[in-house]
Amino acid sequence: MNEAFVALNWRTVPALPARSPQAHKGSFGHVFAVGGGPGMGGALALACAAAYRVGAGLVTAVGHPSAIPYLAAHLPEATWRDWPASFGDLPGQTVLAVGPGLGQGLAAHDLLLEIGTLSCPQVWDADALNILARFGPELLAADAVRLFTPHPGEAARLLGVTATAVQWVITAYAITFVGLLVLGGRVGDLLARRPMLVAGLVLFSLASLAGGLSGSIGVLVAARAAQGVGAAIVAPAALSLITTSIPEGPARTRALGTARPSSLDGVARARHESEDGTGTTRRTG
Repeated sequence: MNEAFVALNWRTVPALPARSPQAHKGSFGHVFAVGGGPGMGGALALACAAAYRVGAGLVTAVGHPSAIPYLAAHLPEATWRDWPASFGDLPGQTVLAVGPGLGQGLAAHDLLLEIGTLSCPQVWDADALNILARFGPELLAADAVRLFTPHPGEAARLLGVTATAVQWVITAYAITFVGLLVLGGRVGDLLARRPMLVAGLVLFSLASLAGGLSGSIGVLVAARAAQGVGAAIVAPAALSLITTSIPEGPARTRALGTARPSSLDGVARARHESEDGTGTTRRTG
């Protein structure tokens, strides 16, 4: 099985482009949201609402009949398919969102067996990830772009480690970046800033490579911590170079306006990642 992983950050996702006045709902793709097991129709309704909010033109909910009242009351524009559903007739420009309120019974397992044979883009969440953790990669029979969105507990089950270990993957970057940011700035003041900037970029790049190639949770945690060290060197060095190399005026203001949000975003991202999981795109086949 060939695999490729890409870490996602919602702050880097571009905004929706302007839409043509001549466009219609069929111009913007079709999302099939699969979930809504008995007693969990609300999760399916929320997933469908989210699909509309991010720009989907058409949304079809696939779930247990008990979930229909949730859709009818809160999202009447969404269409519906009952379990068990067949996905052999999916239209073009289709994306599957699988897992919200799905449950972990036999029906859910059978749905995932079929979905795993499809090549359209997919988002796997919640119970879909729990079932994947139990049955393994044999569920992913077809080559497809699949976005996994686990929280730390689900990620721990997928990776076969503890939730504490997963949390360290998330927070190792935050601890080193925030903890060493002031020290990185001071070292840049004492030494040449340009070499420090280059050194920080090299360290961050090598740590990213090590994290991507890591085969154990320990190596991944160490790589994330090294990324934080590199970022703590780069951020103050970059801002200092701007203020010392560009004369005061509109040009410096524009440069700082571009660089400073990026540096502050590193702090915000470190805090955010210490509280929440991160998405991972995985191409499998």
